[in-house]
Amino acid sequence: MLYGLYVSAAGMAAQETRQSVLSNNLANAQTNGFKRDLAVMQARNNAVHEDFQMMKYAIPILNNQGGGVDLANGGIDLQQAALVNTTNPTDLALDGKGFFTVQGDKPGNKLLTRNGEFLINPDGLLVTAAGRPVLSADGQTIPLNKSLPFTVSSSGHISQGDGASVQLGLTNVTDSRHLIKLGNNLLTVDKPDSLQPVPTETQVRQKTLESSGVDPIVEMVNMMEGQRVFEANAKMISYQDTTLSELNTVGKIA
Repeated sequence: MLYGLYVSAAGMAAQETRQSVLSNNLANAQTNGFKRDLAVMQARNNAVHEDFQMMKYAIPILNNQGGGVDLANGGIDLQQAALVNTTNPTDLALDGKGFFTVQGDKPGNKLLTRNGEFLINPDGLLVTAAGRPVLSADGQTIPLNKSLPFTVSSSGHISQGDGASVQLGLTNVTDSRHLIKLGNNLLTVDKPDSLQPVPTETQVRQKTLESSGVDPIVEMVNMMEGQRVFEANAKMISYQDTTLSELNTVGKIA
């Protein structure tokens, strides 16, 4: 019975974490280029298999019994969202896999983003809405003249004035599970060797933005499902607690 309490409590904790992930997704339903986090549930092993220090508490008949559920690292859903046309020449979007690279907090540090809502700052640099310089393929900042028009080719070459061009810094990842969100629609990777060139079919679209990858209806349905599972686990704890209370009265002299 105590084991049942443990399993139910673990289920409630997992659903609480899942609700936090879904809530964050829902809060970014209007954030350009946002990619939803995946809240994937997985079965947990018996405690004695997860932590061998628990072996001394093992009950042989329960050794093969599961340990409830837990939230797995499902990674980030990189499925492309809808592309929306704008009139701003500094608005860029990637049609295909990949990320723009922007300057990090330390020299030489590159961060990733799918949000191409860029602008030209007073110093004449192409930057993000938060002011981080957008990087070229060789890791340098991209200077532009505000008074001159410029074009961005589908391959990511920025041309202005005398015909000279700068290649946008683009990159891709081998597996979304290597991505780490830093906030403000910026990402990094846990392993530098997980970065790779963007596929040849990826194209840069000027005067275009990628909308959020969150479908509010899907997230709301998932949240309601999680709430029902949480409530079911809470009822199981209440039921088991009542049963234990009744067992404690067995054999007592009135």
